[in-house]
Amino acid sequence: MKKWGLALGGGGILGFAHLGVLEEMESRGLKPDFIAGTSAGAIIAGLYAAGVSLPGIRQQVTSMFYREDALDPLPWEAGGAISSMAFSGLLGGNLIEEALDRMCGGKRLNDAMTPLSITSVDVISGEIVVFTNLRPKVQSSALPGRTYVADARISEAIRASISVPGIFVPKRFEGRYLVDGGVRDMVPAYEVRRMGAQEVIAVDLGLHVDRPLKVSDAYGILTRSFALAARDCTLKSLKEYASLVLQPEVWDMGFPTPGKIKALVEAGRTCAAKNMEGWISIIS
Repeated sequence: MKKWGLALGGGGILGFAHLGVLEEMESRGLKPDFIAGTSAGAIIAGLYAAGVSLPGIRQQVTSMFYREDALDPLPWEAGGAISSMAFSGLLGGNLIEEALDRMCGGKRLNDAMTPLSITSVDVISGEIVVFTNLRPKVQSSALPGRTYVADARISEAIRASISVPGIFVPKRFEGRYLVDGGVRDMVPAYEVRRMGAQEVIAVDLGLHVDRPLKVSDAYGILTRSFALAARDCTLKSLKEYASLVLQPEVWDMGFPTPGKIKALVEAGRTCAAKNMEGWISIIS
């Protein structure tokens, strides 16, 4: 079998679809040799590389947004409420980083069980900053404008990659101000190639960007605008570096609820199953 890897793209709460893709993958006995993630994809990639089981990832990531034991349920979803964790980015993102560190067991990049890359962007210099346990031996071998970091906690890498401008305060790291990797690299297929993969299975959550989508709340407008700005670069990168692009049918950009989470995971699983024959053919 060829050396192959997964590139998990950004997309806010749509990132729950990545779990469905990975669940279908594991049900077929497949395991990637490399994994990379941006933004929402960074959460799943980072936890997966840290050795957290898929059921564990699903439960813990869900708990970051939604508490089933809440005393005052939201009117549209009885039995739970949006966790204060969902709003912590407005205060700096420290709560989410602490939660992620607990989920990862305090592991650092070098402790990852799978070669891992997580992308972010230095908002000052404009460089793509990649947190990885498999950085280039020679810096010049990377694409221009990329810097590689190997000494950090996995939680720090994820926190940097999910820092959507306007939602999260940038992550300060070694004098840099890091924001969402999707600003310049929405689906990190290049990074999977760079780590040594012969074939790249990319999960693109941007199908909704290519179709009209009505948004009304501030978060929806911000994420929609962000996605539109990055779309052309994403499609160009996928064409150049991805062997197979999975595009789950995901649309709802609002806050996650149990019903939405279940639907997003199922959309990822359905998409992976539909493309599994081609997936296996490519890596075999």
